[in-house]
Amino acid sequence: MPPPAVPPIQQSLLSRCPAELPPLTDGTGGDVALTMASWAGQYHRCATRHSGLVDVLETRQEPRR
Repeated sequence: MPPPAVPPIQQSLLSRCPAELPPLTDGTGGDVALTMASWAGQYHRCATRHSGLVDVLETRQEPRR
C-alpha cells in the first residue's frame, strides 16, 4: 500500500517576510510611535507565518503509525 499523500503547505505560510521596514520620516515622537507600531505589526505577521510553517514541518517529520 502506498504511503498516504502529504497535503500541500498552505500558500499563506510560504510568503516571505518584508526585506525592508518603513523608515522613520521626521523623527518626532508621533512618527517614532507610528513607525514602531508598523514594525511590530509586520514582525507579528511574519512570526505567526514562520511559527505556522515550523508547526507544519514538525508534524510532517513525526513518525507515522
